[in-house]
Amino acid sequence: MRIGLIGCGNIGVNAHIPGVQANEGMTVVAAADPTPERLAAAGEAAGLAADNLYADWRDLLARDDIDAVIVATPQRFRPEIVIAAAQAGKHILAEKPLALTPADAQAMIDAAKDHGVTLGTVHNYHFMPVYAEIKDVLDSGEIGAPEVAVMNYLGVEDRPGAAAYVPRWRHNAADSGGGVLTDMLHIVYLAHWIMGGPPTSVSAFIDRRLDADGDVEDIALVRYTYPAGHAFVNMAWGKGPGGVEIGGTKGRVVMETLDDGTHPFVPATRLRVVGERGVRSWEPGTPPAYGMVAILNDFREAVEQGREPVASGEAGLRVLDSVLGAYVAGATGEEVALPLPASHPTYAKGSTGIADLDLPPDSPARRRGLFGLPRPA
Repeated sequence: MRIGLIGCGNIGVNAHIPGVQANEGMTVVAAADPTPERLAAAGEAAGLAADNLYADWRDLLARDDIDAVIVATPQRFRPEIVIAAAQAGKHILAEKPLALTPADAQAMIDAAKDHGVTLGTVHNYHFMPVYAEIKDVLDSGEIGAPEVAVMNYLGVEDRPGAAAYVPRWRHNAADSGGGVLTDMLHIVYLAHWIMGGPPTSVSAFIDRRLDADGDVEDIALVRYTYPAGHAFVNMAWGKGPGGVEIGGTKGRVVMETLDDGTHPFVPATRLRVVGERGVRSWEPGTPPAYGMVAILNDFREAVEQGREPVASGEAGLRVLDSVLGAYVAGATGEEVALPLPASHPTYAKGSTGIADLDLPPDSPARRRGLFGLPRPA
C-alpha cells in the first residue's frame, strides 16, 4: 500500500512514518505540509526526494499512484482534506478527533461511503498491549461484569502543536475543538470499550487553571453512565497522578504506572487482578509504540479484506459526540443525555456552539472564557 502523509507535525513525523516503516506492505511515497521545516523533516524521516514533497495537499491527492492517505493535520482542516481524498478514490486514515463538529464528521463518513473507500480513525490505544491485556481479563469473566472504571490521566503532557501556520493550536477552541479531553480522547473510547458500549449520559467538571491565553479546558473530571455502570475519566495537563482501576461483580483489575504517573508518558509497570481465585500480577507486554504500528496494520488489512477497521469513521463520530457531551455538561452543570441530537448547537458548531446555550452565571465556560466565549472583564 502506497501512502501519502498529509500533515507533518510531531505525530505525522514521529509516529506515523515509523509506524508505516514497521509494517510490511506499506510505504510512505509522498508528504504534504505548508511549513517548509516540517515538510523537510518528513522527507528526511521517510527518505523522500524533493519531488515527492508538497506544500499543497491537493497536489499530493492528484497523484494516481497513491492508494491511501494519512491525514494528520490539525482537526479543523481534516473535513475538506478527507472529503477530497474520498472523491479522489484514496482510502483514508484520519487522526483523532475526526473533526471539530459531528456534522463535519458525518459528511466525511458519507463521502467515504459514496466513493467506496475506507475511512479509519486513529484510535491506536485499542492496540496498546496493556489495554489489550486488560480487555482479555474482562472478556475472560475473571472479575465478572465491569461496573465501575476509574481512569486517572491527570499528568498528560501539554503539547500545544507544532504547526507553524497555527501556533499553539491545541489551546485554541476554534482550531482544536477543546483542550485536554479532546487531546487525550483515547481514554474516552477506551472507557466505552471497557464498559461494553456507548454511554447514555454524562456529567462533568471542566476548568482552565494555568493557561492565561488559551480558551480550552486544562482539567476535565468526567463521569460517563452506561446501562451496566459508570466510568470516571479524569484528565489534566500537568504532573498529576495516573493509573486505571476497573471493578467488576467478582473482582477488579488494576493498572499500575511508574511512580504513579500517567501512561503512556510513563510506562505501565504492572497489571494486578484481584478475584475469587486470589491475586495475580504481571508486567504488561510490548511498549506503547506498538499501538501505532498495529492500527496501521489493521487499516491496511481492512482495505485489503473489504472490512471496517477496528476504529471506523463512525467510531470517531461517536467519541466526538461523547467529548462534546462532557463539555456541555461541564458548562451547564447538568447531566446530559447522549448522543446529542442533531438539533443541538454543538452538532454544527462543535464546542463553540456552547456559547449559544443558556449558561448559568457561574458556568466555568463563562467564568473562564472557554470555547470562544468572551472573557470576563
